[in-house]
Amino acid sequence: MGIRFTNVFIGILLVFFSINSFSSEKSALLTVGLSVWSGYPESVKGFKHAMQEGGFIEGDNVNYILKASNTDKNKQREIASQFKDLKVDLVYSLTTPGTIIIKEILPADTPIVFSIVTYPADSGLIESFEYSGNNLVGTSNYVPLNHHVDLLTNMLPEAKKVAIFHRKGEPNSKIQTASLTRAFKRQGIKVINQAPVSIEEVKTMALSLIGKVDAFVTTTDTLMQGGGEKALIDISLKNKLPILSSNKSGIENGSTFGPAADFYTLGFMSGTKAVQILLRNKTPAQLESEFQNPPLIMLNKQSIDKLGLTVPSRLHSSAKWVDTTK
Repeated sequence: MGIRFTNVFIGILLVFFSINSFSSEKSALLTVGLSVWSGYPESVKGFKHAMQEGGFIEGDNVNYILKASNTDKNKQREIASQFKDLKVDLVYSLTTPGTIIIKEILPADTPIVFSIVTYPADSGLIESFEYSGNNLVGTSNYVPLNHHVDLLTNMLPEAKKVAIFHRKGEPNSKIQTASLTRAFKRQGIKVINQAPVSIEEVKTMALSLIGKVDAFVTTTDTLMQGGGEKALIDISLKNKLPILSSNKSGIENGSTFGPAADFYTLGFMSGTKAVQILLRNKTPAQLESEFQNPPLIMLNKQSIDKLGLTVPSRLHSSAKWVDTTK
C-alpha cells in the first residue's frame, strides 16, 4: 500500500512540474527588436497595438528593443549585429534600405516582419507578396499608380508636365519613379526625373523648375520623408505650384494632395503577422505580404485655398481633408 501511494505521489509531482515547466515556457519573456530606420512612431504604435491585442503585453511577456539608425547604413549594420548577438525572437524592420541590411545580417531562422517597404519583391527582399520564400513578411506602403494619375488629372486637368523627386540610388523610389513615369506618359503628361541626394539639392532642383512644370510629385523614399518634401512644400506655397504627394505626413505638413498609405494601419497589419509567427508558430513564408487597399485620398485645405485650386465635387465629399489650423 505504501509503495502504491509513493508511486502515485511521485506521479503527481511529475505532472505538477511538467505543467509548471510548460507554463513557464509559454510565459517566457520574448524579445522583439524594432529597427525603425529614422523614426516612424505611428508605425511602431500600430505594431505594438496589434501585438497587445494578440496577447503580447510589453514588460509582461514581451520586451521591445527600439533602435534608430537615422538613415546611417553603418549604424544600421551595428543595430542588426546587436539584434543578432541578442538572439531576438523577431525583428520589426522599417523602410527598404533598413530592411535590406537587417536581412543581410540576421540569421535565416530569425523572423523579420517589415513595413514601409514600397516594393518588397522588386527590391529583392521577398520572392512575391503571396510567398516570401524566406524569413521575411510584412506590409508595403505601395499605392496603386492609377490613384496618382486619377487624382492629378482630376485636380489639374490642364497639366502637361510634372517633375518627380526621388532619392538617387534608393531602390524603391527608383522603381516607383519609373512606374509613375510610364503611367503619366500614357496620359500624355511629360515627366522630368529629379534624383537629388540631399535636401539642399532638392531645393536647388525645385527652384530651377519654377515656371517649367505644372506640379511636383514626391515618392515614398527616405529623403522625401526625411525633410525633402518639407523643402518642396515651402517652394510650392511661395510659387503656387501644387504637389502630388505619396506621403501622408507630407500632405499633413502642406503638400497639396495625394493618395497615401497610413503608417499606423500598416504597422497594425504587420503586427498581426508578428502575432501569428510568435503565438501560432507560423513561419513568414506561410503568410502573405500586403498593402493598404484602398489608400487614403487626402487634400490639404490650406494649400488648396492658397493655390486657388478647384476641387471636383466627387473628391470634395469622398477625400479626407487635412486642416492644419486645427
